[in-house]
Amino acid sequence: MTRKEIECLFKTHYAQMYHLALTLLFDEAESKDVVSAVFASLLSGKTTMQADDAKAFLLKSVRHRCQNVLQHKQVKERVARLLTEDSDTVASSDTIEEQMQMEELMHYLQDNLPPLSQEIFRLRYLKEMTCQEVAQVLNVSRQTVHTHLKQTVEKIRKYFNSNSKVV
Repeated sequence: MTRKEIECLFKTHYAQMYHLALTLLFDEAESKDVVSAVFASLLSGKTTMQADDAKAFLLKSVRHRCQNVLQHKQVKERVARLLTEDSDTVASSDTIEEQMQMEELMHYLQDNLPPLSQEIFRLRYLKEMTCQEVAQVLNVSRQTVHTHLKQTVEKIRKYFNSNSKVV
């Protein structure tokens, strides 16, 4: 597919794709990112599209990417909940188990992540900074922050799933 053809698809279908993403994500910036990622994938050649029904393909791609974003958010929320839990509360069996998981998570992160990923994770979840703020502090792009967080969450998910733990 040529760049001109992709530009034509962009002009024709962007509004519908963005509206679908916004309906699913309720976030303007993330919705724009999702739609942009679909077109970036087409431009890079990572994704090939059959010319049969471009609109259906593009909308389906947006829906799948939105589902991935939502799943990623759920994992981030669970991790954030573990990271921000008040340590002064009375320990119940759930709290003790979560504290043990938290300790295991922190050891895993220190042992298995590169320094930049550790710093991004720390700023995002412990300092509760937005992705944009993290990008500015570390002088990297927002996409770099998203990429590192996505990879980190995937590693955490795989690690805890393989060890029969739930984050």
